[in-house]
Amino acid sequence: MLVIALLGVCAWGFALKNSDKIFPNVSIAGVDVGGLKRSAAVSAASDAVKANYAGDTLTVVLPDRELALNPDVTEIALNPEDAVDEAMSYGRDGGPFRAILTYLSSKNNAYSVSLESSLNLDTENIRAMIEQTAREVQTDRIEPSVRVDETAGVIEVTTGSAAVSLDAEALYAAVLDRFATGDFSDLVFDYVTEPVTPINLQEYYDKFCSEMKDAYYDEETHELVEEVSGYGFDVQYYTQQLAMAEPNTTITIQVEPIEPEITLEDLQKIYFADTLASYDSPHTNDSKRTKNLELACASIDGTILNPGEEFSFNKIVGERTPDKGYQSAIVYTGEGASEAQAGGGICQVASTIYTCTLLANLEVTERAPHMYLVTYVQAGMDATIYWGQLDFKFKNSTEYPLRIDASVSGGYVHIKLVGTKPETDYDHVVLRHSTINEKAWKTVDEEGNEITIVPSGGRDENDKLIDIAINEAGEYFKIVSVKVQPYTGYTVVAYRDFVDADGKVLRSETLHTDIYNSRDKQYELAPYTVPEAPAPEEPDEPYAPDEPTDPWEDPWEDPWYDDWGSGQEWP
Repeated sequence: MLVIALLGVCAWGFALKNSDKIFPNVSIAGVDVGGLKRSAAVSAASDAVKANYAGDTLTVVLPDRELALNPDVTEIALNPEDAVDEAMSYGRDGGPFRAILTYLSSKNNAYSVSLESSLNLDTENIRAMIEQTAREVQTDRIEPSVRVDETAGVIEVTTGSAAVSLDAEALYAAVLDRFATGDFSDLVFDYVTEPVTPINLQEYYDKFCSEMKDAYYDEETHELVEEVSGYGFDVQYYTQQLAMAEPNTTITIQVEPIEPEITLEDLQKIYFADTLASYDSPHTNDSKRTKNLELACASIDGTILNPGEEFSFNKIVGERTPDKGYQSAIVYTGEGASEAQAGGGICQVASTIYTCTLLANLEVTERAPHMYLVTYVQAGMDATIYWGQLDFKFKNSTEYPLRIDASVSGGYVHIKLVGTKPETDYDHVVLRHSTINEKAWKTVDEEGNEITIVPSGGRDENDKLIDIAINEAGEYFKIVSVKVQPYTGYTVVAYRDFVDADGKVLRSETLHTDIYNSRDKQYELAPYTVPEAPAPEEPDEPYAPDEPTDPWEDPWEDPWYDDWGSGQEWP
């Protein structure tokens, strides 16, 4: 069976090779001649040449001109016999199996007969026309030139021209291909160009011009930087003009002053232009404590916070040590006692700044009240600090830089927050507080036992009145000194009112509740013995007065006269 099948295939292959018909889907000059016998194919090819070649013109479209390849130029003619011979030989140049495969493939795949051998063209005339055109369009490259007159502030740029050429061989091949396929649509063909080196105007700007700089705020140095006037031209605009200019065109660029849009004067109207809050707190007349206040304020004065930056009292002021000049003054310790330490009293600076942050409605990130109520700021508006344990911090929650002015003079600590006042629905802030609880202090001895102070009526060797203390057991003691001064305890609620320009409170908020401890007044006592009362003395005999006399009998002996003196008018 297999042998019979093979013989059948071979027979079919030989039949295809010897067939007098062209394989399917074969075309000549755009005409399908598949399935035609030789004579019919010759007739169809001849008609195609007459229809497609004899009266058509191939137009070559170049960038600046057109070439019309009409029949007078090409003198085109076709040898249909040769074309049909090639069509008949398609698929029959191999064995029977190749003929079968080509035949089957041709049913789905078209094949166009090349007309190179059978199409007669005046190729010399076509080539001559193309080469003549190539000579005409050929141009050499001319680089652009630049002339600079620094005195006049002028830059003259003359555009160059690119090298242009026509690839004659490539165009000739494209033309022949169009004739071979019978495609007479416009043949668009471009020149070969070698562009000139473009002028980089930025280089000339950098060399001969100076950049304009707007005034700005330097976040690192915390300073306003003055504007700088520029001298130049619009690089982007003139670069575009050069790109659009015709070859060998001269464009004149006039360099001119460029004034900044933002000046230092403009920024000074915004930056550090407003006092956001200020407060002056009175301090005691203690030279050591005052010195500490001055040193702390000197460390803080001029501190600038960028938007979002945080102020830390301990970070800015640093550790308070004698080496830095800090004096010993009273501070409260964690046990509630008072003792002298270097830097005592500077909590007043922190408290004054805290009061200002409340008035300026800034974000406070760390704050603790004092153990006992202080008097230099309003109750509930204080802030205590202690190196290594307690700090006072707040953020610049405005959109502009903030400066802290701090000084001591005239018996006051002066704090001012300077920045840019934000847009708000209120005019100013009022701080207030209410006391919701009060705890009185007691009089105690060194062990904390309550005592009562009473005057003894006696005097010591220096003739100073002696006060004595009586404890709950009825024992008497002489008061030596006051060891601990007392404080009344308070529970205070702090409030903030937002007030308009007419004094109307728009809204209020509760800030916090602070508890200030009480502290008993503590005395140092010494044993004391109450002296026994002396026995009463016997009274003397009553004095019998002399008989009364009339003072008017002897005016010169009248005591009234002695008081007034001579020369007085008598009543």
